[in-house]
Amino acid sequence: MCRIFFAKKNRGFWGLRLCLFVWACSVEGMENPLDIQAKVVLASERGPGAAPGLLVAPEGSPPPRLDVVIWSVDRMKRRSSLSIEQVKDFYVGLKEGEKLWLDINGLGDAGLIAEIGVLFGLHRLSVEDAMHLHQHPNAQTYEDFLFTVLQVPEWEEDELDFEQVSIWLLGRVLITMQAKEASALENVHTRFKVKGTRLLQSGVDYLYYVILDTLVDSAFPVLDILDEKAESLEAMLLKEGNKVEIAELHDLRGEVMQLRRVLWNQVRIPDQLLKQLTTDLPSDTLPYLRDVQDHAYRALDLADHLRESGAALLDLHRSVSSAHLNEVIKLLTIISTIFIPLTFIVGIYGMNFDPDVSPFNMPELDWTYGYPFAWGLMILSGLLMLILFRRKGWL
Repeated sequence: MCRIFFAKKNRGFWGLRLCLFVWACSVEGMENPLDIQAKVVLASERGPGAAPGLLVAPEGSPPPRLDVVIWSVDRMKRRSSLSIEQVKDFYVGLKEGEKLWLDINGLGDAGLIAEIGVLFGLHRLSVEDAMHLHQHPNAQTYEDFLFTVLQVPEWEEDELDFEQVSIWLLGRVLITMQAKEASALENVHTRFKVKGTRLLQSGVDYLYYVILDTLVDSAFPVLDILDEKAESLEAMLLKEGNKVEIAELHDLRGEVMQLRRVLWNQVRIPDQLLKQLTTDLPSDTLPYLRDVQDHAYRALDLADHLRESGAALLDLHRSVSSAHLNEVIKLLTIISTIFIPLTFIVGIYGMNFDPDVSPFNMPELDWTYGYPFAWGLMILSGLLMLILFRRKGWL
């Protein structure tokens, strides 16, 4: 190919660059000149020291569903379950003033995700981070776009879970990606249908704020559930005492700690955007990011409060258990104390003295009422002990 090019056109510098480009693509097996096509591998093939940019589809994730929203000042259209070719047509056909939001739900097809990365010029490392779940929440700037990863807390089947949502902000396009089939941003889609909504009047930077705010605020319902759970356990502890399982308290504390770690990392995102990335976003969007920052700090404060509540519940459980143990020990001590004089009396009358030898050797043994006298003495001793304990407030 290079020989034909040089023979028929020219032998200049640009011809040499084109030949080197074709040779590099054939060697690497990549069709993308920006080197963003990531190799798709199985999860078992990825290990320590693996090359960057390898895409692994998360286990159990459904095939990607591609939903597109295209809007301008006066109109909006949404299309669901599109093919990659249809998404490309919408993207290439964007008119002046139109913006595009691609919402990807499901990561079960790593090859399709790689094609999307090629189509929009996404860096291979950002696509890899989006495919590998349980990333730390963060915001990163690349040459042509802003990449953000968030962990969205969810309460499913009485357990705490997290859904990773990745966001790319580039030019007139915003891309969101998550592993589940159901979109966590369905209410944002609904807001586009409201007449006069600011979303239609604004650009993708405002949509980025709305999505960020929605995902950060999703922590509050989960925090409310955990708070109700903590109050319920506290009421049970005060009512039923040590009948509450210690495992329930440790589960609550573990869930709160896990949520707090995520929220602590999540609160850094608006901080990064406000302190380091202000030049990449319009100035009129920054006040909204401060609102997101405020919400993130409020969620973190609530998580800190819950963490303290969890520690207090464990202390309360220990206190209740100790109090119950003290009650048991007190009861056993009272019973033992009552039997001490009884044991003493029985011990005396159990001695082997012969009254025939001496009148001082237990003359009660020959007494007609000796046996009833011994019983009466023991009963009287026990009653006197009970009366004493009652007056002391020990019973």
